[in-house]
Amino acid sequence: AKYYSTSELAEKTGTSRQVISAIINEKWREKRISQATYDRIKEAMDDLGFVPDRTATSLKKDKRKTVGLLCHGPLYSHILTAIEKLNHHFLDQDIPVEMHISAEGGLGDGLRDLMGQRVESLIVLLSPMTRNFCEVDLKNPSILKLFRVVPSVIYNFPFGIHEQSLEQELIGGGAQLIGFSKEKAYTQFLKSLVKQKKTRILVDDKIFSLFKAGTQMSKDCEKFDRLDTYPNPQSEKLDQNPFVIGEKLAQLLLSRIKEYGYDFILTSSDRIAQGMASVFHESGLSIPKDINLLGFDKINSLPYFKHNLPTIEVPVQLMIDELLSTLRKQSWKGNAFQVEANLSEF
Repeated sequence: AKYYSTSELAEKTGTSRQVISAIINEKWREKRISQATYDRIKEAMDDLGFVPDRTATSLKKDKRKTVGLLCHGPLYSHILTAIEKLNHHFLDQDIPVEMHISAEGGLGDGLRDLMGQRVESLIVLLSPMTRNFCEVDLKNPSILKLFRVVPSVIYNFPFGIHEQSLEQELIGGGAQLIGFSKEKAYTQFLKSLVKQKKTRILVDDKIFSLFKAGTQMSKDCEKFDRLDTYPNPQSEKLDQNPFVIGEKLAQLLLSRIKEYGYDFILTSSDRIAQGMASVFHESGLSIPKDINLLGFDKINSLPYFKHNLPTIEVPVQLMIDELLSTLRKQSWKGNAFQVEANLSEF
């Protein structure tokens, strides 16, 4: 890569660094630089592929407030919907955005990168596919300090998953938490199983990790005759089709399911549930008479699948509305906006 400095550009165009700087920062009229000179320099910049040093220009004040958008973890599910909505908002409002994508363990580096660009505010979109719902990253003391520096919104915060003290520390530092709790939806679902006398349950182990001791979910689980778990099938397989993942998972679990006669299987994805249902149906199991499956997300394409399976609907629109409202009002004073996911008998 060959990045030209302002000094090199000045030398190649026969001007000074001051002239180049004025043109880069759109101050050329104030400095009484002619239109002809401006056009000539801009043409030279295009010909050379010149890009200003962002490290230097970020130290200069921009009249427009730049938003930092950090996507932490795999872009998956309703996070993509949030990005689409934010994209329209930023374009409509002509808001400049600096965007960064960070992997697990890289939340701190992502925040520092955006703050190095002197963003005025931060939006962190937490992926649901991170390990233990970003717990390690969020509990890092240095990251908690970073959130205190710039007004921040943490979107898709997993209420009820982490210790209450973490939520309070983030809110106390001025962060706005927007998210939902799965507990109410799963509690509602588990109670309905008990009433229907569906007592043999097979659960994705990532979902089972939500059933903490002492919670209502944990107490409800004690009422089942049998509750077993299976490994989350999407670990390290986010690039694969979830429907196909579900088909493969069903084939692996089929003999076990027939042996123990499970009534219900809890999955982490509507597409996985539909893939599993397809294999079960072909193997002679009647859905929902012999076995049924719970999905997650209530994706828009559900009406086009063969099986009508229950699902948990993520309150995406409510969360996005709150996020956009926060951006418009800029009322970032440290608060928690928590909504409940709903059990949908699709």
